[in-house]
Amino acid sequence: MDFEYVFHSSGIFGYGEEGDFTYWSFAHFAPLIVLALAIFLVYRYREKLRNWKGEENFRFAIGLTLILIEFFYYCRLLYVGNGGNGKQLLTKLPFEVCEWAAILTAFMIMKKGKSLFQCSFYICLTLGVIPWFMPAVITDAGPTYLRYYHFWLEHTLPVFAVFYMIFVHGFRPDYKQVYKPFIFLGVLAGFAIPLNYAIPDANFMYLASGTTGNSIANVLPQSIPVRLCLFIGILCVLFALISLPQIIKQIKEKKKTAPPDQT
Repeated sequence: MDFEYVFHSSGIFGYGEEGDFTYWSFAHFAPLIVLALAIFLVYRYREKLRNWKGEENFRFAIGLTLILIEFFYYCRLLYVGNGGNGKQLLTKLPFEVCEWAAILTAFMIMKKGKSLFQCSFYICLTLGVIPWFMPAVITDAGPTYLRYYHFWLEHTLPVFAVFYMIFVHGFRPDYKQVYKPFIFLGVLAGFAIPLNYAIPDANFMYLASGTTGNSIANVLPQSIPVRLCLFIGILCVLFALISLPQIIKQIKEKKKTAPPDQT
C-alpha cells in the first residue's frame, strides 16, 4: 500500500508570511527584556534560591525544558515540513551551534557540571547571542506562531541557565579552559562542513557558501575556506573579549599579593 505523508504547514504550529516578525519591533525586544528581568531576579534572590528545598528540582525543570525544546523542534518539522520551499528536511539535521549549546547547558545545570559550564559560558555568551540581533529564521513566524516562542526559548534559556549557575552556585569561567569550547566547536564543524557539501542547500553552522535570510552571516564572504578562517578569527576575538575581565581581575590580584619591591 502506498503511503503519502502530508505536511500541515498552516496554523499555530506552521509558518506565516515573510515579515510576520520584524527586526527591532516590540516582539523582538520583549523576550530580551524578560530575560534581563529573570536574570536580575535570580541575582536579587540568589541566597534564597541557594537554600531553597526545591532548588534541585528547579534546575532539573530548566534542563528538561531545554531538552524538550529541541525535541519539539524536530517533532514540529515532521508535522509542518520545511516551510514548503522545496528544501530537504536533511538540511535541518542537529549540527547547529545553538542546538548543541542548549543541550550542553541542559546537562550542565542538571548535573552542576563545572566542566560543561566552561563550554556553556563561552558558547552561550558569544555565538549564542548573535542570533538575538538578526533572527532571520523566524521572519515568517511572529508571536502568533509557536516557532517564535521556540526560537526565543532556545536562545535565551541557556543564557539564563549560565547566569543562574554564576549567581546561585558561584560558578566562575576560567579562561585557561577556553580550549574546551574550541575543541567542541571544532568537532561540530568537522561534521558540519562535509555535510554542507553532501546535502543540497545545507548551511550548517553557516559554513557553506550562500546566504540564509537577512542574517548577520550574510556579511561573510562566499568562499568556504575564507569563511571558515574568518569564523575562527571571530571566535578567537569573542572568546578573548569575554575572557578579558577574568584576566584583568587575575592581574590585579597578583599585584595585591606580590611582595613589595626591596630595591
